[in-house]
Amino acid sequence: MDAFTSTVDSQTIWLNGFDYTGSIMSIPICYWYENKDKDAGKGFMPAEILERAFYMAMKEFPILAGTLKSNASSRLYVEIDKNNLNMPVYTDSFSELNYSTLCKSGYSIRKLPIDLSGEYGVPVPSGLVGGSIKPAHIRIIRFKENSGVLVYASIAHYITDGYGYTQFMNRWSEISRWLQQDPQGSSSALLPVRRYVHDRSIHDSISSSSTDALDSFVLGVKSGGNLVTRWLAWVSPETRARVFKALSDTISHKCSFFHVSSETMEVLRARVQAYAPEGVRYSTNDVIASYLAIVVAQAKEKASADRWWNKSIPMAVCKTLENSGLSKPAPPPCLAVLIPVNMRTRISHPDAKNYMGVMVSGKGIPFTHEYLQQGPTDKTLSEMALKIHEALPSMNERFAGQVGNLITSEPDIFTRQVLGMATGSQKLIFSNQSRFAHYRVDFGAGIPSMVRHAPHAFNDVVYIMPANPKTGGCEIEFNFAPDVEANITSNNDWMKLVDTYDSY
Repeated sequence: MDAFTSTVDSQTIWLNGFDYTGSIMSIPICYWYENKDKDAGKGFMPAEILERAFYMAMKEFPILAGTLKSNASSRLYVEIDKNNLNMPVYTDSFSELNYSTLCKSGYSIRKLPIDLSGEYGVPVPSGLVGGSIKPAHIRIIRFKENSGVLVYASIAHYITDGYGYTQFMNRWSEISRWLQQDPQGSSSALLPVRRYVHDRSIHDSISSSSTDALDSFVLGVKSGGNLVTRWLAWVSPETRARVFKALSDTISHKCSFFHVSSETMEVLRARVQAYAPEGVRYSTNDVIASYLAIVVAQAKEKASADRWWNKSIPMAVCKTLENSGLSKPAPPPCLAVLIPVNMRTRISHPDAKNYMGVMVSGKGIPFTHEYLQQGPTDKTLSEMALKIHEALPSMNERFAGQVGNLITSEPDIFTRQVLGMATGSQKLIFSNQSRFAHYRVDFGAGIPSMVRHAPHAFNDVVYIMPANPKTGGCEIEFNFAPDVEANITSNNDWMKLVDTYDSY
């Protein structure tokens, strides 16, 4: 730890609109490593090396020792005070469980001897009052008989996004490998030099007060303010986090994991491609997002119909009121499919690829539930994939600059966004990390056997994660209400596509 604390400088990093939205969420990911050489003894991911490498990596990510604060105008910033550092929680412990036991349980973190539920949802300070939000929680768990290791890292989302997260994890593991080759760290020239940019001024260069590139879905947040959102923006980051954590704790979650092979995805993509307009080539992501939107919409529709409070007023009564003129027909319900995009490749700033702050934006693409009830025919999937495919190019530098400015144009825009995400039911949020380098995180004992995202703080979120390179394909992780999840797993069309299924 001294390698970091003795060299860090005090500084203030002012956050931007994209960071704001992530200020009540974390990025919690589990890296599972099996020890296939049980005789390796302490040589398997040695504790002292991992810890030393972590603090060396922190020297290049000093924001991980900062404190989230807000000023009188509710503007958020991270203060790094070298005399009062807000260091991450870092523990290295042993478990009486065997690694194989966790494998058989579907790599369920809920079977671990440590309760991580307080760390993988909304990041909150410990205790009911006081304290600061910890920027990161790192848990190293070593399993019985030297059978394997879990590296769990939960990093607050205002620090970075999925891309920046994998940059940090790969730098940590890179330093760990280097230290094992040179334990004294004397050959510093052998450690590759990396550049990581944490200063948020990159957003200033693209910020724009215009809104001509924004659609009605994005602009919808301008009309959603109320006393609750304004209060949430006014209170301290710690109080706001505790409120959202309490809200999250009232929501029933079911987390499920599916593996889809590369061959299955390509066969499906090729079938859907046959209905594409000339000159348009769908990506696998276009098609799988469309397919999942249909599966989720059908599951939500069935769950809604089965809930007792929706059965208490028969449809006949509603129709009678509409026919009598006493009630206007409600607009057809829509499912908003939110497709986030890593904007670094779409921004011309020379430091874009090295930028470690949040640089993810997205568009909501609405589909009516009536349309989605048609089922996943190739023609329907092609129509949906085309909408998604055509929406992505418009998320360019101008779009990113306008979204970032919009979020900070009023103090409570970001609390409106987060509250809508937490409480709205007609949404489907994708987080596609399939191209991020999770399976390059090698601490010196090989790549992970499995990488899995821990449950999200709220429902209606789908993670598309890379699968182990030996397996190929992708891992799809669902976070839904239990009745919605049950309907998804009873959907025969969907279950025919997947190879494996785990849930907890």
